[in-house]
Amino acid sequence: MPEKKFQRKIIFIKKGMQFKFVAFLMLAVLFGMSFVFYEFINLIESIFSRHPVLLQVFFEEGYSLILIFIVKIVICFALLALVTAIISNKMAGPIYRFELACRRVAAGDYKERVYLRSGDIGKDLEKEFNAMMDHIEPKLQSCKKEEPKND
Repeated sequence: MPEKKFQRKIIFIKKGMQFKFVAFLMLAVLFGMSFVFYEFINLIESIFSRHPVLLQVFFEEGYSLILIFIVKIVICFALLALVTAIISNKMAGPIYRFELACRRVAAGDYKERVYLRSGDIGKDLEKEFNAMMDHIEPKLQSCKKEEPKND
């Protein structure tokens, strides 16, 4: 049977899971940047305590550099959030597809199969799920036919 091709048109499919993933990554990066910033401040303080004349130069020229640095940080965070959202989509999409397939099978649609995009996480699980359904579909269909009808 040929694979169905589909394209997701939205990035956030399982919003709760994806927002948690994005928030976790952003917090991890923020923690790392805080540590680096703390070390940078200690280094600057050490330099200025040994060379106080540099402090005047820093205040005269440093403000514009600090603003540019802050803008770069904001741009990096925005790009990180976008990349993280796209990566989370590669996880959330397949999970969502499997949830839908499980609901349909539970409702009695034993012909249900899962087809993921190339590059999605879970391609091995897709093959195993479809192989499982290929194996149990005939058994489930025969059990369904053999059920006694209560009239």
